[in-house]
Amino acid sequence: MEKKHNVILDEMILICCKFLNYLPLFHLSCDESFDTIKSMTNFRFSFISLPWGDKHLYFLSYKKGIKFFHVLRLSDINKPYEEEQVNDLTDKFLSLEDDKENLNSQLRIEFLKFKYAELQNSINTLNNKVNNYIAISLVYIGVFTYLFKIAINVTSLPFVFFIWILLTLFGINLLNVLILLRRYLQVKSYMKSKFSSFKQSPDWRSLAKSFYIDWLTSKDEQNASASLVLNIEKYFIRSIVFSLLLFFSITIEPYMIKTSSVNNSLNYNEIVLVDEYGKFSPEGLLKLSKNISLDKKVVFIYSSSNILAKDTIDFTIKILNLSKHNLIIKLNDRLFDNKMIISVIE
Repeated sequence: MEKKHNVILDEMILICCKFLNYLPLFHLSCDESFDTIKSMTNFRFSFISLPWGDKHLYFLSYKKGIKFFHVLRLSDINKPYEEEQVNDLTDKFLSLEDDKENLNSQLRIEFLKFKYAELQNSINTLNNKVNNYIAISLVYIGVFTYLFKIAINVTSLPFVFFIWILLTLFGINLLNVLILLRRYLQVKSYMKSKFSSFKQSPDWRSLAKSFYIDWLTSKDEQNASASLVLNIEKYFIRSIVFSLLLFFSITIEPYMIKTSSVNNSLNYNEIVLVDEYGKFSPEGLLKLSKNISLDKKVVFIYSSSNILAKDTIDFTIKILNLSKHNLIIKLNDRLFDNKMIISVIE
């Protein structure tokens, strides 16, 4: 039971750590997985973190010591083979035993052909994914522009700060998607086998060596491409999350304003004549009749789209004899419920 409790606690802590990984301020990350948190080990804590494509910029970070500025590059994690390493691995490959008829070399060539084809298929799949992401990105740029145009019209405090934070996070992640797509499409050079080396000594061992070099460098290309695509997907998912939160926030913002307006007015002698469901309140009319006097004015407030409001207010003014002691205020739908009518005694 205690072990199960510890597992649940660890999962909750990991969720909190991943939440901090989403934020640019008070950022928690792991260098070994290129800023992504997969387990609770080797954390880097940063006051500010700015992702920039295949790089991460950390300001005032701590990991085995404080650094005022640190740059983490994707190439630092997925380092390609250098020429010297390829030569060393090739020499070890050539040192493998072979028989007089070179059957072992032929078998190795067939196996390397199979593995090389697998890598090429994987690279082609990644290329197709990137083509799809490019098309989706163009659509998402339009979504960002649309949400930006709506966000600039939001003025209610403190709601406006929350919306602009979401818009900023959405924009940062979308920008990183575009940078990584550009990085993927850039021409990349990898070491390949040369025909001249085979032409000078055309035997099975030389052919096996050429296939081995091409397989090594193709594995490098596949690893680099897969790392870029994984990060493209990571930022894409984050941009989708923030865009949905932003859309939801913008959608409910007018209703939050209406609720806030109603709640605030309760503190100032508000009397509801017609509630948010369009139901007339006799209790409200009775309360209003008891509180009016000749030295006070009654303010009627309703939405400009409330087509029944005028008849209700005219009836109230007539029955309570308020023809010289009333003020009518019509508000925009974004600021007031389109069914309610309230009165305030001044």
